[in-house]
Amino acid sequence: MSRPEPVVAGAAGGLGARVQRLRAERGLTQRALAEPRYTAAYVSAVESGRRVPSAEAVAHFAERLGVTPSDLTTGRSPAEVVRLRLRLAEADLAGSADETAAVCREVAGAAAELAEPELEARARLGLAGVALRRDEPGAASAQLDRAEALLAGAPPHVRAEAAAGRAGLAYHAGDPRYARYLLTEARDALLRDGYPDPSVLLVLHAELVRCHGALGDEGAAADAATQALALAVLAAPARVAGLHLSLASSLLASGRTAEAAVAAEQARQAARQVAMRWLLACCHRARGQGRRGAGDLAGALADLARAHTVLTDAGQPALAREVGVELAEVYHALGQPARAEALLRDAVDLGGDPVVAARADRVRGLLRDDDGDRAGAERHLRAALAGYRAAGRRRELATVALLLADLLEGWGRPGDAVDLLREGLHQVEQLGERVAVLRATA
Repeated sequence: MSRPEPVVAGAAGGLGARVQRLRAERGLTQRALAEPRYTAAYVSAVESGRRVPSAEAVAHFAERLGVTPSDLTTGRSPAEVVRLRLRLAEADLAGSADETAAVCREVAGAAAELAEPELEARARLGLAGVALRRDEPGAASAQLDRAEALLAGAPPHVRAEAAAGRAGLAYHAGDPRYARYLLTEARDALLRDGYPDPSVLLVLHAELVRCHGALGDEGAAADAATQALALAVLAAPARVAGLHLSLASSLLASGRTAEAAVAAEQARQAARQVAMRWLLACCHRARGQGRRGAGDLAGALADLARAHTVLTDAGQPALAREVGVELAEVYHALGQPARAEALLRDAVDLGGDPVVAARADRVRGLLRDDDGDRAGAERHLRAALAGYRAAGRRRELATVALLLADLLEGWGRPGDAVDLLREGLHQVEQLGERVAVLRATA
């Protein structure tokens, strides 16, 4: 009769699940974990909870898995927490929503088992972000609720990450004013209470750019963009994140867990800047608009060109078209018509927002006028008038009507200019009445 194996405290159930998870994460088969002292069948029995491993078996498994026996039996492992932080950084570097979601779900489950609320909350914030990308606001709200509960006792700069997520949900729901309130409150509280975490402030300022822009406050958007871009200090964040990930992995392998934790946090911050690339492109756009308004065409060109490139590469075609037309306006002002025309052609050929098409027609009209093509200029400007009228854009309609009337006057057609102004004024008034009716019935 064989002696029963000594029972290891905490070994049943939870230990088996941890062995299975760690083995899968490291790409080991049951046979690879077992050899040379044990069998795959024994590992299977331990993982399923049918066998309680001996202290010697726990030590063997721990060595093969790269953790301590105490980590394996208790489930509380500083090294494992660092590995999960590295996984979250990898989620931010992931190329697809599905991949990001899979990693965040994995980390959320493991962090819950390790009783690491901040880590679990950050994973759930990642899941909320994926849900918004998939246009699933209900799922996003549920993840945010859970994250906020987990962060109830966390420091203010950590709770602010959830506030940014809640603001993103409000913006997605069509309420940029409330989103701006949440972001401003979170930002002001961090600065007032002495928790000015740069990585969190970067997110808050960048999200504020969207809100200010949606509310038509271009000056505030440019200011917030300037603040955000001053904090986005990494020129090559993906490369920096990769280097920190490699460093952290090497430090973990050599047992230097505390140093690995520092590298993991640096990897996370760099990876977050990668995940924010299209939002930072919107910051470049807002700052470029502000620079153009201030007469800094060179600065506007640099910012808008950067925004256009990033938005195109990030798979944001609608925003890229909008920025492309704005960039074309700058090229026109700088006397580079060929570059302007190429951008406008792309914006029109790709279709999309009729307001963007109308703005493109306005710039094309100016380019045709520069070339002495009066018929072409008039054709494009009248197309712009029609587009703005159909979209209900009163200010833009009035601006183009005045522009075309001035050109007609200069071309020796004063009667046509007067008729255009009369018709344009009537259309602007009609749009005003339509807006008033819509507001009264809203």
